[in-house]
Amino acid sequence: MAIVKFNTMDLGIYDTDVVVTAINQTSTSNNKPMLKITLSDGSENITALIFDLTKKDLSANGIEEGCTAAVRIEVTEYKGNKSYKITAITPAKLPDDELMQLVKMPPIDPDKLVRDIIVMIKQSSGRDYDTSIAGVPEDDYSLTALAVRLINANIKAFTKSSAAKAMHHNIYGGLAYHTYRMIKSAYQICEVYSLLNRELLVCGTALHDIGKLFEMKTSDTGIATYTDMGNLFGHSLLGIEMIDREVWRQNQAIGGRSYNAEQVAMLKHMIASHHGEPEWGAIRLPSTPEALILHELDMIDSRMYMYEENFKDMEPGTSSDPIFGISGDGKAVIYKNSFTDQ
Repeated sequence: MAIVKFNTMDLGIYDTDVVVTAINQTSTSNNKPMLKITLSDGSENITALIFDLTKKDLSANGIEEGCTAAVRIEVTEYKGNKSYKITAITPAKLPDDELMQLVKMPPIDPDKLVRDIIVMIKQSSGRDYDTSIAGVPEDDYSLTALAVRLINANIKAFTKSSAAKAMHHNIYGGLAYHTYRMIKSAYQICEVYSLLNRELLVCGTALHDIGKLFEMKTSDTGIATYTDMGNLFGHSLLGIEMIDREVWRQNQAIGGRSYNAEQVAMLKHMIASHHGEPEWGAIRLPSTPEALILHELDMIDSRMYMYEENFKDMEPGTSSDPIFGISGDGKAVIYKNSFTDQ
């Protein structure tokens, strides 16, 4: 089946392949079941309705969040806007070339992003590492070695993982893209503030969201769903546990203390505090300059991504509807000026 891009759909009926990114159960005014299904064509999303079916009904037929599906979409007009209704939906297994047309990716290949992240971690220390290989010496127990080992041990998931279910960098490879941009920014800010320990800041930045590999499961289409572990604990605690397991593993291997305990504590504090405030999910408030800067870099990159994504559909000289995530109250709008792309 040919892929029909949503922006080419006029009023009518279309058969196309899509990625199912979200399924939300609701009901009609007559209290009959209705589903709001978010669909992706690889470049944009639409929300389409399915009537008289439940989420359980779809699941029984093999339709889950993150799957690819063949759909029949009826496009009509409602109050001056396009309205989408799904009249048929079945699971679809697509060849790789067609699948990749539906998967939203970062502008840089995720494999390259991860390779570059490892190189930047190694360079952050100023020590003489071999950047042509992914690994580190067996007897190296620095923060750099800890960060590189954790990424290498989870490299497939780290390369593939979305950074979020929604909000920002919620794409295939989104976690690597988010991490890469933050590390690039960390290097620049260390040039301004000499107080910062570059190795600590870069390693903390590289690992700040590592717990998302267990908090969420990312499909081959880049759609993230929360795991039971994620719902129970969240990625900050899960990331700290990953560090503790790595330290324990190395201690067991040498029969003594491997990594520097204070350095590891500072790294774990950065993960515990990277959300900045308790109401945003922080376990503790930032207490070190590296922890504070990590939080600010995280805020900057997540919000810049929201600007980038929303600007794609905006004309210069216009404002958006309120966007949740730009501000704490969810009421902030963004404005695209006429010289943004110049």
